[in-house]
Amino acid sequence: MSRPVPAVRQVLAGACCLAWLTVATGYAAAAAPDRIDLGGEPLVGGTGSTNPAEPTELEPGLWADSLGGSDAQNVHHFTYDRRIRDSTVHVGVVGSPPTMDADALKVDVGYVDEAGNFTSCGSDDDSITYGIPQSVLGTAVSIGQTAADSTDRPPCLTAATLEIEVSRSSSSVTAPMPVAIKVVEEAGVSDPASLPEPEETVSFDIPEPGDAEDRAGATSFEDAPELDASPEGVTVSTTLPQGTEQLWRVGVDWGQQVVARVTADQADEADFEGRYSGVPVRVRLVDPRREVFALTNEGASDESADGSYQVEEAVDIVAGSNPLQYRNRYDDDLPVVPGDYWIAVSVGPVDAASGLDPLDVPVELTVAVTGETSGVPSYPGVVTSPDEGAQIDGYSPDEPFLVAEGTFSAVASGNPVSGDGWFSTRRWAGLGLAAVSVLCLGAGLVRLRARR
Repeated sequence: MSRPVPAVRQVLAGACCLAWLTVATGYAAAAAPDRIDLGGEPLVGGTGSTNPAEPTELEPGLWADSLGGSDAQNVHHFTYDRRIRDSTVHVGVVGSPPTMDADALKVDVGYVDEAGNFTSCGSDDDSITYGIPQSVLGTAVSIGQTAADSTDRPPCLTAATLEIEVSRSSSSVTAPMPVAIKVVEEAGVSDPASLPEPEETVSFDIPEPGDAEDRAGATSFEDAPELDASPEGVTVSTTLPQGTEQLWRVGVDWGQQVVARVTADQADEADFEGRYSGVPVRVRLVDPRREVFALTNEGASDESADGSYQVEEAVDIVAGSNPLQYRNRYDDDLPVVPGDYWIAVSVGPVDAASGLDPLDVPVELTVAVTGETSGVPSYPGVVTSPDEGAQIDGYSPDEPFLVAEGTFSAVASGNPVSGDGWFSTRRWAGLGLAAVSVLCLGAGLVRLRARR
């Protein structure tokens, strides 16, 4: 005869089941975000300051913030103290629009003079395009020397503290927009005038699609699969449900350029029954600073980074870059810095009022990185702080980018403390699920022994 299970064991077993369901449900929810996960470490206080007189201090790295929810929260104020004398400070912001409403991001970086007046050194903005409101927005500025042959040391180059304003323009202030702010400091270059000049026109070869590997992109910057893109190109296939976006990444070095081509066959007529227009499809590039952009060959009127999945014709869109040259920054040409470049492919959402089910859009993505490494800048052997002139530890000419406090990297995207780190929300949920499973297994063994 088996003995009755004590009440405490029954409670433990019930608690295990409840905890398992809670953790498992949370894990499933965390694993399927509605928008792109931007990553970034939390700011002290949760969000940036809304008071320009008391700005939030930023360190090098990637920082998570949120804009909106109220008019006051649409503008956040930060400062960044230069660590390196005569450096270039790269500041970028990327956002994930939360609604279908019009939205825009802006970053403005400058300094405050002795009289207390703000002077802007550079600003840029990005806004959503009609048809695909959920795709990421991103913009960036690089604050440093303004010309390759300049011998001046203007205030934007010498200012020990930079003022940073990140703002949002939206028709919906009630829905906060997650944003991530990227700050990277780059040592000055010894002789920029000796480096290759930027290309006068945008020109690149469009890769031909090859045999496609079934490889879906990620919904987070941190988890974006890396493509080993050759000059001939590598092709992957995926399916994007309407209203979604996926990311891949490739490495781009000095002298190289990246080109991404998205193709899709004509849609099936049966799938488009009751639909009066095609589904917008878009391809964009995102640089290490988190600026979102798409270039097409100059003078090629038949090229575009935006298309439409429809019955009448196939999709064939392309987004490329100039060759990566150091002197691009002086002419506002892209790209500006080496490192990881993300390819973002997105499709427009279904009209909620239509009552139609979202379509799955099958696409192929072909990415090529062309050009040999060339035009590598010459960085100084040592760098010093702006104020005391003390030599900075950890720096070397081979690793001129300060990507986190006290951490230098060979490329601007290097960021050892990116996203949530290894212990992200999903991983905590996964570990919690494993721990609860072990606990429940132990409770089961106790109960089995009790029965015996």
